[in-house]
Amino acid sequence: MKNIQKLLLLALLLGLVGCSHLSKPSALSGEKKSNYQQVKLEPALMFELLLGEMLAERGDAFSAYNLLFPIAQRTQDVRLAERSFQLAMSAGFAEGIEQSALLWRSLDPMQASAWRAGYLMALRHGNLDAALDLWQSYRKVSDVDLEDELKNASAQVVQTADQETAIAFFKALMQLYPNEWSAGFGLAYVANHHQQPLLAVETLEQVAERLEVPLEVYFALANLYVEQDLTSRGLAFLADFIRENPEQWMMQERYARLEVKAEAYQSAKLRYQKIVESNPRAFTSLLSLALLQLELNEYQAAEKGFNTLLNVDGYRDVSYYYLGVISQNNQEFKQALHYLKQVAQPNYYLDANLLIAQILVKIEGLQQGLDHLQALKPLTREEQVRVLRAQGIFYSQFSLWQSALDYYQQALALAPDELSINFSMAMVLYELKKFDEYERLVKELVQRYPNEPDVLNAMGYFYVERNIRLDEAEELLDRALAIDPNRYHILDSRGWLAYQRGDYDQAEHYLQRAWSLQKDDEVLIHLVKTKWAQGKQEKAKTLWNKYAPLFPDNNVLQRLINDLVNN
Repeated sequence: MKNIQKLLLLALLLGLVGCSHLSKPSALSGEKKSNYQQVKLEPALMFELLLGEMLAERGDAFSAYNLLFPIAQRTQDVRLAERSFQLAMSAGFAEGIEQSALLWRSLDPMQASAWRAGYLMALRHGNLDAALDLWQSYRKVSDVDLEDELKNASAQVVQTADQETAIAFFKALMQLYPNEWSAGFGLAYVANHHQQPLLAVETLEQVAERLEVPLEVYFALANLYVEQDLTSRGLAFLADFIRENPEQWMMQERYARLEVKAEAYQSAKLRYQKIVESNPRAFTSLLSLALLQLELNEYQAAEKGFNTLLNVDGYRDVSYYYLGVISQNNQEFKQALHYLKQVAQPNYYLDANLLIAQILVKIEGLQQGLDHLQALKPLTREEQVRVLRAQGIFYSQFSLWQSALDYYQQALALAPDELSINFSMAMVLYELKKFDEYERLVKELVQRYPNEPDVLNAMGYFYVERNIRLDEAEELLDRALAIDPNRYHILDSRGWLAYQRGDYDQAEHYLQRAWSLQKDDEVLIHLVKTKWAQGKQEKAKTLWNKYAPLFPDNNVLQRLINDLVNN
């Protein structure tokens, strides 16, 4: 009863009952139409109106609309048309939005909201011409600035229209407003929303080249370049802007990200340093700088940055983690464990504990590391896989190949498409001399990952080592080198293939390149053998004498010269 009284009072205050005029215009409607009529609500309509408002109050906007809209149609009252529109919007009732907006704008042609709903509904139906006509009618009564209007429209259109219609609509708006940068900005937003990032980039580049545009256009471009790995394109297009705006720090930061992706590390480092020097509270840039210094093996400088970030909320856990990484790299295992045990944030907690387990294996033995892993409680399938994989790695380090295989198989049961685990399992199968299983697995990986150089190399080198199917091995290894010409172990495989064929000069060429990239014990064995086979025994001995002491645990290498002399 109290709700009925409340609604009746509300209706009286709004002038919707008794002797009030239903055609009285609302404060927002401007001049009413000349054919408005003075209408009194009949008792039955009054009941439906009150019932509809009660349903609306209880959250049933759909039923409320179905009661109020027929009254609005019958009375032709602008306020009831507007109220019906509001209810249809609340209910997300597309047909009701369209019907009530049409009635509303017929009663009040100056009402912008009704015209906006009209063009959006036309787009929903894929009626581009009607949408453009309604858009222009809307713009005649809208008091929103065109620049803001176009940006707002892009967010509304992507929720209303399909991809083809939405993009076509904004392309038409770009033709309608050729000198308005926000039309292109809107098209770029729509294109990116519909997974057409290249169209978004092309549009923003064209706008930036033709018109004077604000920072947000360049910022949107920079984000797209970073997200889509358009590194070279982004560096080239933004170069002038970056040079001419040295204190646009957000853009400088994005440009530094692109430089990192392009492996222009020194340039990126200098840029991050300038950002941090100019804005000591640019903590994200300080973190990026510290991570870059870590990548460049500048551990002391990186450590300084992470220590600064320990005092900043939101950066503490990541800093503890990487300080642990630095301490581990410096063989300061006790300090590393101290830092890593401080990590509590879920994003870094598992990484920290996997590293703790690795350190425990190093300083206390396999069982201590395994015990630490067993105590972890991974919450997700991904975390379970990572823990199982770590157990496989630890067993492999101690040549406990069957145990390693068991854990890799458990990991693959949860993540059968994880390439790194498949690859690790293949290596274990090789060590167990299960060559048929190894070959079957790696062949399958070659089919699934035909452009993964390590997979191609694993298959090719297997054939080379067994001195079989050498033509197929050559094809696999050459494909791998075409993808990544500077992987030392692939160059080593290719050189060993040439050795197996007796082409020692070609073998030396590949192996010398591999050795220049990485001082690896297996590469050294192959290179010494090759020089010996070429008749360059003194050079082989000199090479062995100089570098064999670096690998005291490789027994094959340590006795290599004696074996060559005796053979």
